[in-house]
Amino acid sequence: MKVFKKNHFYLFAFSFVYFAFFFYLTEPFWGLMDDATSLKTALQFSEDPVKTTYEWVKHHNKNGMFRPFFAFQQFIQFSFYNFENPYPTFLLNIFIVLIGLYLFSKNFISRKNILLFYSLFFLWPYTYDWLFLPSLNSKWGLILFGISLSLKNRPFTGVIEFLLGLFSVLMKLNVVILLPLSFYYEQKEDKKLYTTCGMILGLIIQTSFFFYYPDSYYNTGIIETIKTIEFFTIQNLFVVGIICVILFDVFYLEKNDDGRLKIFSCLASIFIGLAILNLRNSSFAYLGALLIFPISTYLIFLYERLNKILKLSNNYGVALLVFSLILSNIFLLNPRLQRWNDLDKITSNDFTSQAVYFCEEGQKMINIWDVEKNNKNFSYFTLYPDIYENIYLWTYNHKDQFRFIEFNESSKILTRNLYVIDPFCEESTSFLSTQLNKCNIDYIYNNEIKLIRVNSC
Repeated sequence: MKVFKKNHFYLFAFSFVYFAFFFYLTEPFWGLMDDATSLKTALQFSEDPVKTTYEWVKHHNKNGMFRPFFAFQQFIQFSFYNFENPYPTFLLNIFIVLIGLYLFSKNFISRKNILLFYSLFFLWPYTYDWLFLPSLNSKWGLILFGISLSLKNRPFTGVIEFLLGLFSVLMKLNVVILLPLSFYYEQKEDKKLYTTCGMILGLIIQTSFFFYYPDSYYNTGIIETIKTIEFFTIQNLFVVGIICVILFDVFYLEKNDDGRLKIFSCLASIFIGLAILNLRNSSFAYLGALLIFPISTYLIFLYERLNKILKLSNNYGVALLVFSLILSNIFLLNPRLQRWNDLDKITSNDFTSQAVYFCEEGQKMINIWDVEKNNKNFSYFTLYPDIYENIYLWTYNHKDQFRFIEFNESSKILTRNLYVIDPFCEESTSFLSTQLNKCNIDYIYNNEIKLIRVNSC
């Protein structure tokens, strides 16, 4: 354990083996977010990288963002794609996520606190979205951010640091959450602010596109968006609680200038994160993954100072890691693994009537995988190879082949109707508890995801 606690690499290696084992054990299927459309982009990129890049840059520009690396990133993510065996793709994705984690820990977390850092990572629910959704982009921004700060002072490294800082934000705007931490690190290490300036330029570019395209996917109107924010979600209250602790700390406890700068940097990162997240989704979802980095940096700094007073045993770090692994496996990792595995079981079921899937995006994706498994003549991945962002065209032209249909609130509950109840689709769980609670039902499949048949109602 002494070696284990003193080396960042050992925690990285342990985490990789840990996740690789459980993914192998459970055999998760392809996911319901952007896996299918991102894979199609990867296939198109392999055939024509220039045109694919151009088309997706144009697409994201109209949506209010500048993301020049999107197509290339998807190409890398799905370089080991095999429909029959998703494991290599997940394994690569796990490695990518943990590389970002490793680089951040090397820059910001001391060896003696590395166990605490990984414990917080395992307990943070939104980092699991990174593990289960290979198409997500912000983890790449974290890697570029980490590489940039890791570079030693050499001739021309300043240019590289600047470009890496710039590219990190162009990967995904929410990487700007890390901007204050970049400023703190470069100040502490007496480095010129190349990474910080690059990230600022990236922010300027992204916000320029954001405001240039009003009424776009990303810019739905600031005022209108603010009106829709749910300020009192559990997520917001939790983060606000941490902010209150930080404010008390910086005004009444920490007197050292360097310590106060570190605290202010963490606070600024959290504030930026809170603003961005609520403008997009008050429940945070996968966008909340990056928030753990300023939060964990601050909490570990607080722990270091408290430990000087309390003289806590180093064994507590080992105990906390074990506790976090058990708790996160029960409530975060295993349910997600089971859910992805359930998709394979349900699409393999030979039911002939149509089943209702409640959430629109998930309904499209599950049909893509279902058709790919059971009716490849209409495969989304082979049709319309020269048309970009073609999910709606494919859906419209081939909806007659779908076994999973959209929910229609006006539709009556009929005998023999099939419904897919997904715990990550609130509409379905609400329907089960309010509409099907008095019906006689059979569970054709019953796990994290349920396939239900109505016998009478």
